[in-house]
Amino acid sequence: MSTKPPPTYPDQAHEDAHLFTFERNPRHPIKPVLPPGIRQSDLKQAIQEFISVVGKDAVFIDSALSDYIDPYDVNEHDPSKRKVPSAAVCPQSLPQLKSIVAIANNHKIPLWTFSRGKNLGYGGPAPRVNGSVALDLHRMDRIIEVNDQFHYAVVEPGVTWSQLYEYCVANKKRLWPSTPSLGWGSVIGNTIDRGMGFGQLYAHHQHISSLEILLADGTLLRTNQYGISNSPNSFLSKFTYGPSVEGLFLQSNFGIVTKMSIFLTPQPESYMCCTFSMPRFDDIELLVEIFGEMKRDGTIPGSCVWFTSLIETLCINGRREDYWKGEGPVPDWRLEELRLETGYGHWYARWGLYGPKRIVEATFEEIKAVLSKKAPTGTITGKLYAGKDGEKLDAKSVPEEEGSMFVGIPTLWSLPLINWPIPKSKKDGKAAHGDYAPVIPSSGKAVLEWMKASKPVCEENGVELMADFFMHERHVVVMNMFTWDQTVSEQKEKMKRLWSGLHGLAKERGYGMYRGHVNHMDLIADLNDFNNHAYNRFVEKIKDAVDPNGILSPGKQGIWPNRFRHLRDTNVEKENPKL
Repeated sequence: MSTKPPPTYPDQAHEDAHLFTFERNPRHPIKPVLPPGIRQSDLKQAIQEFISVVGKDAVFIDSALSDYIDPYDVNEHDPSKRKVPSAAVCPQSLPQLKSIVAIANNHKIPLWTFSRGKNLGYGGPAPRVNGSVALDLHRMDRIIEVNDQFHYAVVEPGVTWSQLYEYCVANKKRLWPSTPSLGWGSVIGNTIDRGMGFGQLYAHHQHISSLEILLADGTLLRTNQYGISNSPNSFLSKFTYGPSVEGLFLQSNFGIVTKMSIFLTPQPESYMCCTFSMPRFDDIELLVEIFGEMKRDGTIPGSCVWFTSLIETLCINGRREDYWKGEGPVPDWRLEELRLETGYGHWYARWGLYGPKRIVEATFEEIKAVLSKKAPTGTITGKLYAGKDGEKLDAKSVPEEEGSMFVGIPTLWSLPLINWPIPKSKKDGKAAHGDYAPVIPSSGKAVLEWMKASKPVCEENGVELMADFFMHERHVVVMNMFTWDQTVSEQKEKMKRLWSGLHGLAKERGYGMYRGHVNHMDLIADLNDFNNHAYNRFVEKIKDAVDPNGILSPGKQGIWPNRFRHLRDTNVEKENPKL
């Protein structure tokens, strides 16, 4: 077994970013911890058995576990609250994975499964239950198929968005994969956690056609038409005969997804980069109403519409000290000065239009007419890019500032924005970020009310309202992002208070979260309060049936096996003792 973490990316830019994020010599050294109820001798025996399956260079302990903790942990200084694994194991194939699960079952050792561990802001690869063995699937990274005719890909957990894009380019596949803002993450990991991208198929989990799942007892399950031997529809159809079960494996701990097929966008003839900005904070109400209607009536056909704030625009271009020399967050009066100085809007809507050139141009003219009539104080832009002589458009021909993730090219463009609060003179600062991500009706009144309610909570804790959101047809997913200096204890305590404050606002309004940090999964699951938490009790019945030893990611999304239910968040226990 190794005490030195392995390289995680062949691409040097990604590896450098990984090493910048995950400190190989953390300020607070990782102390050994055992899984609950497991003796040291049993863990040691299990580790030896893991080594016999994957080799000593793919099992990690002690200082090598620096890659398997939350790089932005607000509790890193408190061993009683810090989330750390007891060991890590990295299988390279399905047979190896099956053997690892069998060993864990035999010794009743919990595994915490992830694909690439880049769920930053939500705990990264850190386990919900301290002492779980980190089950790292990044070495299972085969692209099994990319199909040009029917526009889909079949991948293993370790395949990144960058790897999928580069495969399409190298093999001249006329496809544009969707991609989230950071291309180093796993296609499967992002998708089954209901992550989002920026292209036409931006709601990734809605474009899964089938899954292969390894269950805790070693059974291999395939969903939809993939469950029929030699079916020509294995990766083409979401239809099934009987109950559709793939949804059970999104944000759950019922099994380990080992393969996934996902639909991709055919390379279009043309693409238009579109933006619309409005000057005032309260304009977000009108923006949401107009764009929500255009999404629902088909005026904007299927594209992601992403809304960003002035603060986020400034973050990408500099740090707080570049714009504000005073204490605390940038005040409103200074933001208004900056808006006038830069010409930026207070809110931006960004989206792409894709397809035949004449249709894209006509669609843009219709959108422009709607906005001119209903939001005359706004500013619209549209820049068209088309393939030459009727050919398909090469995504790389679109300038990065107007294409990038909107044309399926993965990047690491958003990483620098977390440096926002760190003074340039402070060389030992460590940038970190978190998110609170409620699901809100696509109502201008509701979105504006959330922004107005969450803004003072942010400012009371030393950060600006750094909010963006993704618009779907009938709801929006808001990202209340907050950044801090992880080396400053006071700031970490403020981030805890900030999250709690935002959660209180969401709970009052009945807003659930789209994703949750490992520290907060029970509190978010507790929002499902109908009929004495009937939903939570139902999914835990499934958990006990398919994973009786409770070895697969116990506590993930607040789903606890019977064996570990005593570890549920004590705040939830006090409020709901019947859970």
